[in-house]
Amino acid sequence: MGLLDNINYMYCSLGFISLEFAWDLYLILRQRSTVKKTRNPPEDVQKLMDKETYTKSRLYSLEKINFGVLKDVYDQLELTGITLQFVLLYLWNFAGKSIGYLGYDGEIIQSNMFLVQTTIISFFIHLPWSLYSKFIIEERHGFNKMTLGFYFKDSLKKIVVSQIISSILVTPLIYLIKLGGDYFFIYAWAFTFAFTMAIFFVYMDFIAPLFDTYTPVPASPLRTAIEDLAKSINFPLTKLFVVDGSKRSAHSNAFFFGFYKNKRIVLFDTLLDDSCNPMLGLDEDGNKKQFPSEEKEEEEKAKKGCSQEEVVAVLGHELGHWFHGHVYKPMIINQFVILGMFYSFGILVKNQQMLADFGFVEEQPTLISLFVIFQFIFSPFNRAMSAVSIYMTRCFEFQADRFAVGLGHGEKLQSSLVKLVTDNLSFPLADKLYSTFNFSHPPILERLEAIRAEMNKKKED
Repeated sequence: MGLLDNINYMYCSLGFISLEFAWDLYLILRQRSTVKKTRNPPEDVQKLMDKETYTKSRLYSLEKINFGVLKDVYDQLELTGITLQFVLLYLWNFAGKSIGYLGYDGEIIQSNMFLVQTTIISFFIHLPWSLYSKFIIEERHGFNKMTLGFYFKDSLKKIVVSQIISSILVTPLIYLIKLGGDYFFIYAWAFTFAFTMAIFFVYMDFIAPLFDTYTPVPASPLRTAIEDLAKSINFPLTKLFVVDGSKRSAHSNAFFFGFYKNKRIVLFDTLLDDSCNPMLGLDEDGNKKQFPSEEKEEEEKAKKGCSQEEVVAVLGHELGHWFHGHVYKPMIINQFVILGMFYSFGILVKNQQMLADFGFVEEQPTLISLFVIFQFIFSPFNRAMSAVSIYMTRCFEFQADRFAVGLGHGEKLQSSLVKLVTDNLSFPLADKLYSTFNFSHPPILERLEAIRAEMNKKKED
C-alpha cells in the first residue's frame, strides 16, 4: 500500500494516454504509407473500381489522414495542457461562481452548470476543425450537402438535446452515488441501464425526428421485396422508413432499430439508386411532384446507390445481425462491464489522493470523480475493451455476411459492397496492423473473399 501512496495518478494516467497516442500515431502513419505508396490500383482492386475512382478514393483518404493526424496531435496537446494546468479545477470553480451569481448553490446544480459550460467551450474550441472537415475536405470530395446555416442550426439542437439528456442522467446518478451507501454501485448500474433502455425506446419517435425526416416508404416494389425478406426469416418488421441523409452528406447507410416485436428498418436515401427509390417524385409532405429535369450536371448523372436487389442483400446482412443476436450479446457484456466499473469506482473514489493529484484537494465533486476515474484511471482498461469490441464486431460482420449468403444474396451482396465502397470513396487497401486495431468492419477485399468462399462452400453442400 505504501507504494501506491507514492504514485502520482495524474502523471501515470497521462503517461499511459501519451503512450496510447504514440501507438495510434504509429498505426495511422503505417496506413498513410500504404495509401501514399500505392499510386496505382493492384490487380484485385481493378476488379472493384476504375483508375479514376481509385485515384479519387486515394486522394480523399490521404487528405482525411493528414487532417486526422494534425487534429490528433492538437487533441493530445490540449488534453495534456488542460490536465497539467488543472483547467478542470478552474472550470469547476467557474461553474460554482456562475450559479452563485444567479443565486443558486449546491453540487448538483454546479455539476449541471459545469456540463453546460464545458460543452459550449469545447464546441467553440473545436469549431474550426469541424468546419474544415465538413466544408473543405468533405465539400472538396463531393460529400458535404450542408449549408453553414444548417450546420449551426443542427449543432445548436445537438447541444440542447445532449444537455437535457446529460442532466437527466447525471443528476440522479450523483444522488445515488452520494446516498446509496455501500451498495450504490448496484443502484447506479440499475439506473444507467434503465436510462439507456428508455433512450433506446424513445429515440426514433422523439429524438431522431428533431434532426432528420423519417418518411414511411410508400407501397412499391422495394417495400414489397423488403417485407418479403423480413417474413422469410420471421423478422418482426413494423415500420420501414427512408431518412433524408442526403441533406447532410452523400455517404450512405442502412440499419434496423427497436426491441422485441417492434422492429423498424431505416434506409438512407443515398443508399437507393434512381431505379428503386420509391421517394422520387414526392415532395416534403409525401405528395407527388414532377421528376427532376433531365438537364443535370455530369456529376449528378453518374449513377450512385444500390439497386433493389442490392438493397435487399444489404438488409439481408443487417438482419443477420438480428438473427445471431449481435445487438444483445455486446449489450449484455457491457452491462457486466459497467457494473464492474461502478464497483471499482466505489473503491477508488475513497482514495482522496487520486483527485488531489488532479488539483482537487479541498473539494472532490462526484461528477469530477466520475470523469477522472472513468476517463483517466480506467484508460488502460478502456483501451483493452476497445480492442475486444473491434475484434468481436469484425467476427459479427463476417457472420452477418454468411447469413446473407445463406439467404441466396451472395452475388448482390458483393456488388452492393463494391458500390458502397466506390460511392463513399473508401480506400480499398489497408495496412494489416492498422486495420486490426481500427477497423470494426473488415476491409472490403477480405469481406469479398470470405463471401466467395461461403458461396463456394454452399454450392459444394
